[in-house]
Amino acid sequence: MASVYRAPESILGELGIREPRDIHIEAIAEYCGATILYQPLEGSEARILGYRDRAIITVNSAAPLGRRRFSAGHELGHWMCDRGKIAFSCTENMLAREWADDNPEVRANQFSAELLLPQPMFVATAKNLEMTFATVRQLSETFQTSLTATAIRLVEFGSFPAMVICSDAERRRWFRRGPDVPGVLWPHERVSRLTMAHDVLSGMATPPGPTDVSADAWFGHRDARRYAIREDSIRITRDLVLTLLWWKDETQLLDLEDDDNESED
Repeated sequence: MASVYRAPESILGELGIREPRDIHIEAIAEYCGATILYQPLEGSEARILGYRDRAIITVNSAAPLGRRRFSAGHELGHWMCDRGKIAFSCTENMLAREWADDNPEVRANQFSAELLLPQPMFVATAKNLEMTFATVRQLSETFQTSLTATAIRLVEFGSFPAMVICSDAERRRWFRRGPDVPGVLWPHERVSRLTMAHDVLSGMATPPGPTDVSADAWFGHRDARRYAIREDSIRITRDLVLTLLWWKDETQLLDLEDDDNESED
């Protein structure tokens, strides 16, 4: 079957949607030829089954509102990006882990994020807000979206330099850096014992909130120990922790920029 993909911003424009409160995922799905149903599901957060030009998306009714909406947008992404291919059934861990590389799950996640957290609306709403999970929760309430997707959009389009990292006890699963964070900064493959994320993974009942830690707890750059970074880490699934790193003091980034400029001379 030929692709019928349309970009999320095109769909929103066609429907005249300009405010977060007007992003009704059920109506958008119908416009795209898919009906969303909410039912109890075991073993997955959402499923889609399509035939010709119609699809049924079933979303776990027991999930929180933000996750239900994002799951629905994710399955709609499958419908728009992968129509005519195998049916999809997506778990909670799949929705949280699949934000790297290039595969159908990543494309569906990105479609949902762009549909439910459109860049122009998000930039205006997030302007000058701190890069913390308190801000993420505030924005997720405004857009009625999952914490993971909202955190990624905050890093991508927020006002300050930051990075979001998803980790389990064994390794880093994925990360996204903001546009002002130099590419030379890569987080460690495994979570350091010197981080709040390690404490959360180890069973800390109540994360401490934004905390200053040494940058070398997260990065192997030779000068990282000279700098501090603000870390905010929370558990998002039984075995995954999401971390926001905020360069509230941008000295390290400015020094790296100076180093790059000197190396080019």
